[in-house]
Amino acid sequence: DAASAERIRQLFAAFSREMPLNNLKQALMPAGAVVIPNGLGTAPGYRVLHDATHAVVLPGVPREMKPMVEETVLPWLRGLRGDEVYLSRVFQTFGLTESGLDELVAGVVDPAAGRLAFRASFPEVSLRLVVHGRPDEAGARLEAISARLRERLGPHVYGEGATTLEEVVGQLLRERGLTVALAEACTGGLVAHRLTSVPGSSAYVRGAVVAYDNAAKQVLLGVRAETLTAEGAVSEQAAAEMAAGARRLLGTSLGLAATGIAGPEGGTSAKPVGTVVIALASEQEVATRRYQLWGTRDWVKLLASQIALDWLRRHALGLPVIDSQLFRPRSS
Repeated sequence: DAASAERIRQLFAAFSREMPLNNLKQALMPAGAVVIPNGLGTAPGYRVLHDATHAVVLPGVPREMKPMVEETVLPWLRGLRGDEVYLSRVFQTFGLTESGLDELVAGVVDPAAGRLAFRASFPEVSLRLVVHGRPDEAGARLEAISARLRERLGPHVYGEGATTLEEVVGQLLRERGLTVALAEACTGGLVAHRLTSVPGSSAYVRGAVVAYDNAAKQVLLGVRAETLTAEGAVSEQAAAEMAAGARRLLGTSLGLAATGIAGPEGGTSAKPVGTVVIALASEQEVATRRYQLWGTRDWVKLLASQIALDWLRRHALGLPVIDSQLFRPRSS
């Protein structure tokens, strides 16, 4: 494309640089292609129609590609649709596999009314609802189907759109005037990291103790020596004392603890690798539950942090804690 080649030459000239002849390859495109301008780089994009199929080709650099999509490609696509619109909504879920989620929402959406797509991104699964039609009718249908999906998904859906679990938890804690102190062992501070990655989290996170060693659990959190001797550091009693100790130490509404065996070593027949115990201490009680997780060390840590955050969400909403059977190893 002559115009694209000339623009490439001008860009190099503007920076007083000699243009390598190799750069002219960026101006090559199929006969009949329509150029898609690139305002931030030398490589233009193009679109071409072949066998009743439109192909759009863009440079791979995100900072160049995104403006091209927003400024040129999307307006062109909207023009192709005419009066019809495509609307979508994403539901963020936790606690179900992709197949389990598929089974749960089976029959909720008539294929003629919309379609569902699933995307697994460990440790959660997102569900996208897409409808199309005339604007008013499609919007009403999106809302009606969304309401049915929310009812069917129940406590498994924690948010919609691009929101994260830590953002949802933070909003709930803030709205309810709750504060939290964290006591972490196997997660190594990951729960605290995720919570404090949200701007303004100082309103509800008072602090965290990473008590990896048993002595640290005793000195910093007040875990009793007899508990560690009789039950072990990875036990519901130890987790309960960690959560209560963190809450007492920092004077918070809630104390959240996670202890476990992330692996790849350290497991026993009674407490295999992947054993994780979560505890949540409030003014009224200390709740605990043991989970048997699976996967690599990083997976166990990430999944344990996700479960711990979900405990905070469920507590704030008055929901029961997530079922430990949902995370049993695949071999069982």
